Amino acid sequence: MTLLRSLIVGVLAVVAARLVRALLADRRRPVRRVAWVLLLAPYFTPVLLTGYAYANFSLSLIHHPVINSIFYSALLWWKFTPIAAVVLHFTPPTISAEAIHCRRLAAGDAKFSHWLFLVRAGCAAGPAAAFAVVFLGAFAEFEMASLMVVKSWTVALFDAHAGGLALGESLRRMTGPLLCESAAIATVFAVLGRQRSISGPPIPGGRLGRGLAWCHLLIAFVVVLAVPAAMVLWGTIRGLGLLLENFVLGREILASLLFAAGASTFAGLVVFGRAGHAKDSAAPALRWAADWSQRDQCHPGAGRQARGSTLWNIIFLAAVFAGLLGPLVLSLAVLAAVQLPGLIKLRDTPAPLVFALGLVLLPMAFVLQRVLALTRQRSALHLAALLQKSRAARELTWRLSTSGKFWAMVLLFVWAYWDLTAGSILAPIGMTPVTVRLYNLMHYGQVATLSAMTCAACAAPIMVALLALGTRRWWAPP
Repeated sequence: MTLLRSLIVGVLAVVAARLVRALLADRRRPVRRVAWVLLLAPYFTPVLLTGYAYANFSLSLIHHPVINSIFYSALLWWKFTPIAAVVLHFTPPTISAEAIHCRRLAAGDAKFSHWLFLVRAGCAAGPAAAFAVVFLGAFAEFEMASLMVVKSWTVALFDAHAGGLALGESLRRMTGPLLCESAAIATVFAVLGRQRSISGPPIPGGRLGRGLAWCHLLIAFVVVLAVPAAMVLWGTIRGLGLLLENFVLGREILASLLFAAGASTFAGLVVFGRAGHAKDSAAPALRWAADWSQRDQCHPGAGRQARGSTLWNIIFLAAVFAGLLGPLVLSLAVLAAVQLPGLIKLRDTPAPLVFALGLVLLPMAFVLQRVLALTRQRSALHLAALLQKSRAARELTWRLSTSGKFWAMVLLFVWAYWDLTAGSILAPIGMTPVTVRLYNLMHYGQVATLSAMTCAACAAPIMVALLALGTRRWWAPP
C-alpha cells in the first residue's frame, strides 16, 4: 500500500511541478517571489504541526480508511511537490523547445517514436530525478501517517520496534523497503550525475496551465500551513495562561536546539567546507563522480591529491546515499552500529543522534550549496574585498556571500530541530527532544495547553535564528 501510494504521489508531484515551473521562471520578479514563497512554505512547515491539526479529522474518518488515506496522500502531494519543482527548475531539458517542436512535426503521427526520441535525448532526466526524490520522501514519511492513523510500513516498523521488537528483527523487516529506496537513490545519482547544465531559459506556460499552477500553490499553502497554523494559534490563545503557570518543555526544547545545532554544523562543515584548501572558495569541496575521469585527464600529475579527492568524493556520495534512506532506516542502522564493542561507549551519548541527523541533512545541504554556488557574484565579491574594512564593506560582503550560507544553515537547523524519528530512537536518557514529547501528547487529542506548547516549540528555533541574525556584526566574517 505504501509503495503504490508513493508511486502515485511521485507522478502527481511531477505533473504539478511542470506547471509550477513556469511561475518560478517568470520574467516579473514579484511573480517569482510570490511563487517561491507559496511553493516552499508547505515543504518547510513542521510535519507535527500539520499532523496535529488534522489528527481529530482523521479520527472522525476511522471508519472510512479509504477517504482518510486519500486525504493523507493529498497532504503528501502538496508537501513534496516543492521538491519536484526545485529539481525541474535546476535540471532543464538538454534540447530546446523549438527543437522538440520540429521533431514532433517530423515524426507526424508516430507519437511513440517521438516519445522515445525525447527519452534518448535526455529530456526525461529532470522528471525522472524529481519523481525519485519525491518517492523517497513519501515512502519514508512517518510522522503524519502515525498521527493520522494511516497504514504505512514506517508506522508498523516503528511501533513494533518501540514495542520491544528485537533490533535484528527490525533490521530484517526493513530489507524490502531498503531495496525500494536503494532503487530510487540509484535513479537519482544516475540521472543527476549526467546533468551538466543547471540553468535554463524561462519556460512558457499557457493561461490554463498558469491558472492551475496558482490554484495548486494556493491550496497547498492554505491546507498544509495556514489552516494548521490558525488552529494552533487559536488554541494557544486559550491555553497560554496555563502554559505560563507551568512551563514544562524548557529542558526538551533546549535538548532539541542542541541536537539541531550539532547536526546542522556537522552537515554544514562537510558540504560548505573546502577540502584541501581549494583555490576557489565558492567551488564545492565535493564533485560529482562523473567529473573524476575528466579531472584526472586534465591534471595527470595531480597524483596523491587527485586520489585523495576521489576518496573524499566516494565517502561523501556514500554519506548522501545514507542520508537519502530516511531517518527511520538510518537511525536503526546507527543503533545497530553503536551496539558493537568498539562503539558501545557512544550509545548513551548525543553523538549517535547528532551523526544520524547530520547524515539526514546532507542531501538538502548539498542542494543548497549547489544553488548558492550558482548565484554567487564573483566579480562583486572581488570588488568588495578590495574595499577597506568598514561597516559598509562588511554589510556588502554579508549580502553577497555570508547571508546565503547563513539562511541555508538556518533551514538545516530548523529541519533538524523538528526531527522526530531519529530522536525517538537515538536520544540519550535525560535529553528527550521536544518533538518526541509533543508527539506522545498529541495522541491524546487536541487541548488548549498542548496547542500552546506546540506554538512555544515552533517559536524557539525562530527566536534563535533572529538572535543570530541580530548579532551577526560580532560573528560574521569581515
